[in-house]
Amino acid sequence: MKYLNLGCGAHYSIADEWVNLDFEAGLPGVIGHNLLKGIPYPDGTFDFVYHSHVLEHFSKADGELFVSECFRVLKKGGILRVVIPDLERIAKEYIKYLELGMMEPDNSQFKANYNWILLEMYDQTVRNFNGGNLAEYILQESIPNEDYLYERIGEEGRSIRKFYLENKTSELVPAIFSDTQGLIRRIKNKIREYLLDFLKIDMSVYEVGKFRMGGQIHQWMYDRYSLTNLMKEKGGDQIIVKDAFSSYLSNWEIYSLDGKRPITRKPDSLFVEAIKTN
Repeated sequence: MKYLNLGCGAHYSIADEWVNLDFEAGLPGVIGHNLLKGIPYPDGTFDFVYHSHVLEHFSKADGELFVSECFRVLKKGGILRVVIPDLERIAKEYIKYLELGMMEPDNSQFKANYNWILLEMYDQTVRNFNGGNLAEYILQESIPNEDYLYERIGEEGRSIRKFYLENKTSELVPAIFSDTQGLIRRIKNKIREYLLDFLKIDMSVYEVGKFRMGGQIHQWMYDRYSLTNLMKEKGGDQIIVKDAFSSYLSNWEIYSLDGKRPITRKPDSLFVEAIKTN
C-alpha cells in the first residue's frame, strides 16, 4: 500500500507506506514541492491521498485543479480524504452568537464569542500580516472566552497560548546568520529596494502583496455540500462525512494525523472521503 500526505507541514507519518509533500522540505521525511504545479507522480500511484487544511489556501479555480490531481494519482478504488475548516459550522456559530448577542447585548461571553467567530470567519481571508488579528486575539494578556477558543481551535491553539505565556517575559533568541549569509541578505535587500524605487512601487504595497502570495491566507471555503459536489465532479463516489478517527482506510487511526483519541487536532474541521471509481 502507498499513501500520500499533501501540504503536510509538521503533521505526517514516517511509516514506510507514506510519502509526505510540503511547499518546503524543512523536516526529515518531507519532500519539497509547489502543489500549484500539480502532484509530481504518475497516474494511479497511490491507494490513499490525504490533505488537511490545505484546499482552502488555493483559489477556487486552483482548488478544482488540485482535487483533479488528487484523483489522478489515486488508483481505481483508492481513497481521497480531505480535511478543511467547516464553513457551515462557522456560519452557524456566527448566527448563534449574533442572535444571542442581540437578545442579551450586555452578556460579555456572548460578545466575546461573537468577536472570535467573526475573526475565525474572515481574518484568514483578509489579513495582510503574519498571524493576523487571530494571533493578536490568542496572544492577548487575558482571553475572556478561553474555553470557547480551545473548543474551536483545539490543542494547537492551546499550545501556542502556552508557549506565549511561558516566553513573553524572556528574550527569545533570534536566528543567527553567518557573516556571509548576512552580507548576501543585505545585498538582496538593497537590490530589491533599488528596483522598487526605480519602478516607483510603494514598499508597503510590495510587502502586502508578497505576504498574500505566501500561502497563509484562505482563498476559498467549503462545506459538506460544496465539497461533496466538487469531489463527485472530479471522479469521486461513495462520498461520506467522517470524523477525525474514522475512515474508509481500516487502519487510519493508528497514524494519529487528525488527532489521538479523545483529542481532535483541529476540531473546527470537516472530514470528507471519496472512493475513486474509474
